Amino acid sequence: MRSLTVALVAVSLSMFGCNKGSDGEATAAESEGAIGVAECDAYVKKMEAFLDGLPEEARAAREPGFKAMRQAWRDAAQAPGGKEGLAATCKENLANVPSK
Repeated sequence: MRSLTVALVAVSLSMFGCNKGSDGEATAAESEGAIGVAECDAYVKKMEAFLDGLPEEARAAREPGFKAMRQAWRDAAQAPGGKEGLAATCKENLANVPSK
């Protein structure tokens, strides 16, 4: 479980995603659903708010990584004991989200 948490931290620190596109597409959170861990869902929401202020090119460059991170967290949340490990990981990441 520890290696999963370390991997999730690495993924989350290196990959971010996008928010609404200029054409009004739904955000990743809206289209893919919640992770089911309050700290992770709060992190995703805060990152989307931050990324909303970035230029379109920057958001587009981060979208694949953000989607991969969210899916990894969603998968981990389904594993036995996964939500507990994710809560700590996401809480740490939440504290490190850059401000605008």
